[in-house]
Amino acid sequence: MSHRTKLILALAAFTAVCAFAQPPMGGGSGRGGGRGGGFGGPAIKSPEVSADGKVTVRLRAPNAKEVFLTGIGGRLAMQKDDQGVWTATTDAQKPDVYMYQFSVDGMTINDPSNPHLATSWGTGGRSVVTIPGAVAWAPVAGVAHGTVSRHAYHSDVVGDDREFFVYTPAGYDPKRKEAYPVFYVLHGLGDDAQSWLTQGNANVILDNLIAQGKARPMIMVNPLGYGTAGGGMGTTDMIVHFTDALLTEVMPRVEKEYNVAKDREHRAIAGLSMGGAEATFAGLNHLDKFAWVGSFSGAYVMWPGANAGGGRGGPGAPGTSGGMGAGRGAGVAGPGPGPGAAGASGGRGGGRGGQQMIAKEIIDRNFGTLDAKANSQLKMFWIVCGLDDSLLGVNRQFKDWLKAKNIKFTESEVPGMAHVWPLWRQNLTDMAQQVFADKK
Repeated sequence: MSHRTKLILALAAFTAVCAFAQPPMGGGSGRGGGRGGGFGGPAIKSPEVSADGKVTVRLRAPNAKEVFLTGIGGRLAMQKDDQGVWTATTDAQKPDVYMYQFSVDGMTINDPSNPHLATSWGTGGRSVVTIPGAVAWAPVAGVAHGTVSRHAYHSDVVGDDREFFVYTPAGYDPKRKEAYPVFYVLHGLGDDAQSWLTQGNANVILDNLIAQGKARPMIMVNPLGYGTAGGGMGTTDMIVHFTDALLTEVMPRVEKEYNVAKDREHRAIAGLSMGGAEATFAGLNHLDKFAWVGSFSGAYVMWPGANAGGGRGGPGAPGTSGGMGAGRGAGVAGPGPGPGAAGASGGRGGGRGGQQMIAKEIIDRNFGTLDAKANSQLKMFWIVCGLDDSLLGVNRQFKDWLKAKNIKFTESEVPGMAHVWPLWRQNLTDMAQQVFADKK
């Protein structure tokens, strides 16, 4: 979705909340004292995170009949004071990135006092709040930050205008003699090119790991993952078109405008859900381009030919990118190829329920030329999925196929995790410490 469309949606939501915020006729006048002050009242602070992890949100809506907080700790009724400000405070939450909204007399809106949004495809996003803690994705005082740049372009392959984002590490030197390795990190269905930044905190993860000497300074690229102009699954060859756009449009532009290495040993590709399906398809079918491949909760049900129904909903969606409610519940992320870490679980889509599978011939058709010779080319091939994810079945099916072909890979099946951002942040943290290391 273009920034212009997002702006229109945001303005529409703001107009709607202003209707609730208007004071009664004849009410007092005066200026709001800042962001979120509304009409006729001082500024309000929302959200506010306490030292023990509780989140307090506020909304000025004097004419509203009932207001609920949704997305953190379930659905919480908010209480109105004599100034028309509605307030709710959650129970203590675990460190995580939480998305939330308000339900105002049945209408869903974002927090007008909060400028931070978790972006998603086809919507204005959701308000986001971070509960800090000793986790890899939390900003650390004194750590130098890299730069994130947006690039807009017209895709002749897909036939639309789209964007990709590029992270350069702190101290990036465009004239450095040694070119930087590049990591292509792909989002899931329902998300957009920014989602690894606004929900995954991928740039913060790399900032911290690089500063700690746990990862090599690298460039990260986050492209839009849809191979159709309308987004979503579209046609059954959507992933084919995405791969073509990545290899013939995004990659050449990145290599022209940034000081990145152009050899396969210094290119990695990974993604979550739909992005995991794309990373395996693009990576394994183009081993001349990539030596490092990672799949986080891969939605292999989206491979070409696997989804006869097409359409945006399709297998593995909606919500399989973990967009709604990330951080509900709790669980522990088990070890990946690097150190494990605790993380909250939750979200919806791809969670508990019937396991999704595909016909074996679909795998044969998409990876027909892949054989054990790939072992000498792959420096890393990691497949990870939560044990509570409905995509676990198709992930195991693919792993069995690989074993039958004698193709080596590293696998992780994580207890207590469904199809959720806490797992994927940890996956990226683990993989970023392994890629471009001296091995094989």
